[in-house]
Amino acid sequence: MDVGRRILLAIRSPANTVTMWAIRLGLPRPPYTRRNALILETIGRRSGKPRRVPVGCLETGGKLVVVAENGEHSDWVLNALKNDGRLRAYFRGKWRRARLRLLDGDAEDYLQQMSKLHAALVRRHSTAMRPVEIAWE
Repeated sequence: MDVGRRILLAIRSPANTVTMWAIRLGLPRPPYTRRNALILETIGRRSGKPRRVPVGCLETGGKLVVVAENGEHSDWVLNALKNDGRLRAYFRGKWRRARLRLLDGDAEDYLQQMSKLHAALVRRHSTAMRPVEIAWE
């Protein structure tokens, strides 16, 4: 693993922890607001332990769309797919069971509907963007 990736991982974990606390408390933490903040909980495909990650989303038609920065290779996507797409999501003050489904559409179409700051950060850190639908069970 190269030095840059190690530094990124060392920074991301504490930042994600702070972000998840802010989401749980209903506090805005850019690029997330109460409207676009989501915490996804999957079961680790190798460890079997719960894994949580904050993500930004777009609510459309009773479902949520997340643009996965590394597409179907994102760890949280792989974890959910290993569990038949099942996961839990914390959205607007409560945990709910949900199911993930990969979408074929252009990720950019969804990013243009999201907050400008969030969309810019996703574009900057992405290797292979892919829209993912989160539907409530």
